[in-house]
Amino acid sequence: MPDQPSPRLFARRDRLLLTLLAAAGFILGVRGILHYGYMGQDFASHRAVILSYPEGFSYALTNPPGLYWLGSGIRHHISTTYYLELTALVFLGLNTAGLWLLYRFFWQSITHWQLRYAAAAFITFVPLRVIHSIVIAADAFTIPAFALVALFTLRLVDDPRRIFSWIGLSLSLSAALLCKYTFVGLFPPLGLMLAVTLVRQLPKGRRLRWAMVGIAALLIPAGIFSHEMRESEKVNGATTYGHWKAEGTPSVMRWQDILTVQKSDMAVLAAPEYVKGALYGFRKYSYPALLHVSSLTDTLNFFQKVPPEISTAWGHRTQDDVGRTRTARSQAFQIWAVRLGLLYSVLALAGTVFCGALGLQSLFSRKPLLPNATVVITALAAGYYAVILFNLPRVGDPYTAGYWLPRLVLPALIVFFSLGFVLVDFTLQHREQPGPMARGLLYAFTGYTAAVCAIFVGFLT
Repeated sequence: MPDQPSPRLFARRDRLLLTLLAAAGFILGVRGILHYGYMGQDFASHRAVILSYPEGFSYALTNPPGLYWLGSGIRHHISTTYYLELTALVFLGLNTAGLWLLYRFFWQSITHWQLRYAAAAFITFVPLRVIHSIVIAADAFTIPAFALVALFTLRLVDDPRRIFSWIGLSLSLSAALLCKYTFVGLFPPLGLMLAVTLVRQLPKGRRLRWAMVGIAALLIPAGIFSHEMRESEKVNGATTYGHWKAEGTPSVMRWQDILTVQKSDMAVLAAPEYVKGALYGFRKYSYPALLHVSSLTDTLNFFQKVPPEISTAWGHRTQDDVGRTRTARSQAFQIWAVRLGLLYSVLALAGTVFCGALGLQSLFSRKPLLPNATVVITALAAGYYAVILFNLPRVGDPYTAGYWLPRLVLPALIVFFSLGFVLVDFTLQHREQPGPMARGLLYAFTGYTAAVCAIFVGFLT
């Protein structure tokens, strides 16, 4: 029979394995920092604002001030020479902590230990997460901030009378919105889940009191976002004006490009690079294909070998952008990754639809089919993803500008990949006769995932 969750959540062997996984992911990130992996997309512009903050910051930019405040603080108070490396190291530490919070959700959502370990390994080493855990950009904040909001939300869904959880939710969501505007997408699922929880778990006489507490808690981050948008409007900012196509003009990325695949998508199985393969060409590939290849490979070569003329020695490091290319070995690994990874993209899509449907049933039913942890992360991930998804047809130049890149929906994609494992677990859990065939599939799937993770590490080192 499937293993039942431990009362302590993590058994001793779980803690040992997860510590090894998190440590390996941390070491991978440190190696990336030493080889300038933190110099990602728009690095030069981010560095310029960090150097000139606060005078150089404006709400005309695409990000709120969180990134620049952190980088500038490290530069002024710790090191003017290694502030870039130290900023990336802070991001790495935050993302490692965020991983542990996500592990908790996996353990509450998945019953088979083999699938728990496979999900934890996949999310730890998937290139999308590894790369953007150190790249100096606002995206590096998103996994730890999302995981923290999810943790407080889960505690409130379990018991809405936890005042410190309301405070934690308010503070964590406020901090998230100071780092990334996309967190505004969490408000609808938060409002729905918490409203249903208040009605179902509290007697009529106590609902109003706790509803007022909830409204007050959410008004603070809502006020922060409203202020940011007003400031952006004053300066014709990218978020309020610059991203969007002219009114009345046709969409560049249409819904058929977003929701369906096309014949040319087969070419992404060759793991093309962002520039050389012209991934951003006008309707060259569908949105699902672009998302798949850029989630499972190093599309922009941030973790590839540094040119020999660029020193990585600690005393002779550069602060200028570093270009790099793939070796033949790295390209071969990435081709295998994008092909073998098709299974996980398909499972992510199926698992998201499945958990979305069962999540709604579980939210409103007295006999839920999914645990609260799964319902919470599914709903929050859907809200985060919706902000980008539903605006893609409105963007003026989504292909060239890279609005299809997975970094923009990083925590949502991490959750969606994990829901593929939840779907496999649910299917095996509800078989009438698990038997040796089911156990064989479990071990085969776990071994397959281990091999794919090894391939990821192969081209990220």
